[in-house]
Amino acid sequence: MRPEILNPLFTEITALKGVGTALAKPLARLRMERLKDLAYHLPERWVHRVRASVLDDVPIGSQCITTLTATNYHSGSSPRAPLRIHAVDSIGNHISIVYFRAAAKFARALHPLGEVRVVAGKLEQYGEEWQMVHPDHVLKPGEEAALREAEPVYALSDGITNHRMGGLIAAALERAPDLPEWIERGLLEQRGWAGWRACLDTAHHGGGAADVDVPVRDRLAYDELLANQVALQFVRVANEKRRATPIVGTGRLTNALRLPFEPTGAQKRSLQEIEGDLAQGRPMLRLLQGDVGSGKTLVALIALLRAVEAGSQAAMLAPTEILARQHFESLREMMGGLPVNIAVLTGRDKGRAREATRSSTRRLRCWASAKGSPTSPARSPAANSSVWPLLVPWPTSRPFCWPTNPPATSTPRI
Repeated sequence: MRPEILNPLFTEITALKGVGTALAKPLARLRMERLKDLAYHLPERWVHRVRASVLDDVPIGSQCITTLTATNYHSGSSPRAPLRIHAVDSIGNHISIVYFRAAAKFARALHPLGEVRVVAGKLEQYGEEWQMVHPDHVLKPGEEAALREAEPVYALSDGITNHRMGGLIAAALERAPDLPEWIERGLLEQRGWAGWRACLDTAHHGGGAADVDVPVRDRLAYDELLANQVALQFVRVANEKRRATPIVGTGRLTNALRLPFEPTGAQKRSLQEIEGDLAQGRPMLRLLQGDVGSGKTLVALIALLRAVEAGSQAAMLAPTEILARQHFESLREMMGGLPVNIAVLTGRDKGRAREATRSSTRRLRCWASAKGSPTSPARSPAANSSVWPLLVPWPTSRPFCWPTNPPATSTPRI
């Protein structure tokens, strides 16, 4: 059960003020449903601005915050022409503020003629004049305190602005609890890391300087990896409590396997560990990782044959039909001459073709039940049919491997 202190982080986003159905949709497209999702939606980059009372103090190409007064509007003769608002700074330097298409409709309201506005945007050179295209912010005098010289820029979805996203994240951080520290003090001091809550605040409001942002993101990344390992340990502990029938191969098939090469030392070590897991009285939970062409398929094949030698069935699962059929051809080639039946069954197989494959062995009925989690028993709904003692994930399309004369019953093993 989740500790009560964490409940605020799992509050639904719609609990925030101003978040209704319309705003929840673009947030959902960003996979944001709870406050924790907002808190961990870190900035992609930062915009750094220069505050200047006159444009002469702003380098071309820089982001700036300055005061401008609109003098006239020029929209051009074409309906598609941009709206150019001619303006001046405090000492009379001229600049054009440019708005395109739909934005031009409300630009006049943002820049009333003769009234001073605080404008934040990028100063550019266009021909012989300065211009600012689509300013990020336009505020009335006295409201400029809300403008920050360093502003975070977030990943967005259609229907939500960067300003609105920043406001939602700030609201989520206000509700974040102060959690007890879980990292040992020595590591915190060695790395120079602050607490979890302080790191989240800094990640969103710290300005993005490398000397500040890198340690903060390192701490948050460490937390994620630590949480992942703790969760896996819970799975391992739960897995230790489950029971399974040991699978010990006789070597009848694996010794008869004729390969044009000798397995590498890494392959042999992997097989020893896998065979050791299979021989235990608890389910195996192991990840085999290797580069393309490193020989993972051979390791999987020998593990499959070990299960078949023990009088059981085995299945290799593939994410696509193309990959399933490639594995099917590879396994059939490597097992040439062995007294083992192998077939491929995919979602495309229908009607007679599917029934022909399924009728090759009645135990193929249990394949549908194995579609779910590879860590739970895959029982067939048929009363006398068996289970898959060994699955090599991941499910979608599956080549199957079973003994020529399978036993009448089998014990669950995944």
